Amino acid sequence: MAASTVTSEAPAYSEAQAIDSVRHPVARRIADVLRNRSSRPKIILIDDAENIEQAIASGIQLDSLYSTTRSIASGQSNPQHVSDDVPHHLLDDRVASELFGGQKHARAFALARAPRTPVLDDLRGTRGDLVVLDGARLVGNIGAITRTACGLGAAGIILLDSGLRTTFDRRLIRASRGLVFSLPIVLTSRTECAQFLQHERISIATLSADAESPLRTIRSVTDRIAIVLGSERNGVSQGLNDLANHRYSIPMTPGVESLNVSVAAGIALYEHGAA
Repeated sequence: MAASTVTSEAPAYSEAQAIDSVRHPVARRIADVLRNRSSRPKIILIDDAENIEQAIASGIQLDSLYSTTRSIASGQSNPQHVSDDVPHHLLDDRVASELFGGQKHARAFALARAPRTPVLDDLRGTRGDLVVLDGARLVGNIGAITRTACGLGAAGIILLDSGLRTTFDRRLIRASRGLVFSLPIVLTSRTECAQFLQHERISIATLSADAESPLRTIRSVTDRIAIVLGSERNGVSQGLNDLANHRYSIPMTPGVESLNVSVAAGIALYEHGAA
């Protein structure tokens, strides 16, 4: 997105200028966004300067920018590359704490216009492997896998039974360091996922501890694949496992039950990328 750059220095606000009531229209708008549970939100909240900068780099349009009195007092830098016409508001720390309640809140955050929700069709004709997370529900793991997928050239991520209403969930934006905006992350059902992979003739590769083929043999597969990983507790669902063209395990030291799913995803993407 084309945008003029503002200085990284904090605006010369005084505490008297800070919004000091949760009833202020600006504060009430933030509260409305935080309460929204829609699967297709129009406005989303992005925490932290680093994540805001990544969102801007991905073409996300900011609606408004917010700092807290604590961030101003500490000399915290504003996000870079923010258009001059984006309103910048200062919140009293007490108001920020009250708005976010028990949720973690950043010293700087932004409201932004939500981009179009990715769908399976966005993955048609793309290059690179797909990562299918079958029942993974820990947002921290999904965020870590998003960062890894971006770094290793995956074409997208498909989430099945993730518990998320939207991939623009504030927690996932934070856990992915804003990279949720850099590649398609699709929420869908197991049935629709299976139909899509079969229609596109994308081979399915599952990872499980009891598979006979060691993961290093994935290098012999030259076409793009869908790497399916299940939750650490339940593994890959039976339906997708039955459709798998390849089943791999990661050889491990005896006595170690399993790897974290984000670690396994990174190893699998790297191994296949080395083919």
